[in-house]
Amino acid sequence: MALRPQSLASATLLLACCVGTGEIPARISGQLVGLDEEPLGSGMVLIERGPVHNGTYEFGVSVDDYGRFSAELPNGGTWGLHLYRDDYLYVPLEITIEEHQQVVLTNLTIDWGPWMDLTGQPAWPDQPSDATLLRLPWDEDVSDNPILHDVSMRWVSDEMLEVTAEVSDPTHDLSRMILAHDTVTGFGYALNPPSPPDAEGNYPEGVYSMLVYADPRHVPGESIWQFAVSDNLCNDTPIWEITIPER
Repeated sequence: MALRPQSLASATLLLACCVGTGEIPARISGQLVGLDEEPLGSGMVLIERGPVHNGTYEFGVSVDDYGRFSAELPNGGTWGLHLYRDDYLYVPLEITIEEHQQVVLTNLTIDWGPWMDLTGQPAWPDQPSDATLLRLPWDEDVSDNPILHDVSMRWVSDEMLEVTAEVSDPTHDLSRMILAHDTVTGFGYALNPPSPPDAEGNYPEGVYSMLVYADPRHVPGESIWQFAVSDNLCNDTPIWEITIPER
């Protein structure tokens, strides 16, 4: 887990989104930095095709030690970005990019304070238009964070892996975001819950799982997967990393 710099009270996301033409691929790039513009360090971004929280997870990228990330997209449209950084609240962003259009978004704001005062929870409102307000808030209280008790992978055949994650939450308000990122292929996944969510949209505690085909690029004992879990109040777990086991 990365250490939280005690001199900062919040953080800013510098986000650039570019869609190219011709042979130039669509790409989302950005850097997580503090208020003093120093990088925050490593993390994870999961990218969802479609509206945030209502689309399909397709891609994941790691945030490097300088807070930088970059992901190639197959086309324009609406994409949901899910940003994870140890010691900070999980942050969702939604962007819409037209085909062959170049869009640069910088210093966008999630105005968490007023929204939380008004609603009691950091549910995702419309993205603010004021480009000077973006803050990635620290998680000041970890007592209500979800907990990853165990993450494991095992071979169930020569071609397939079973991925499991045991999750609990002291406030019983887990969200759909029990997420995995294969750093080799770049694919992103939402693990399957043990039972459906309740009428209020809270997901169950227990063991989440999925089956995934191995990729020829995977190297057992070396290839890394990342995992993170968040609840409906944007509290999250530290980012877990495990390697694909030996056969």
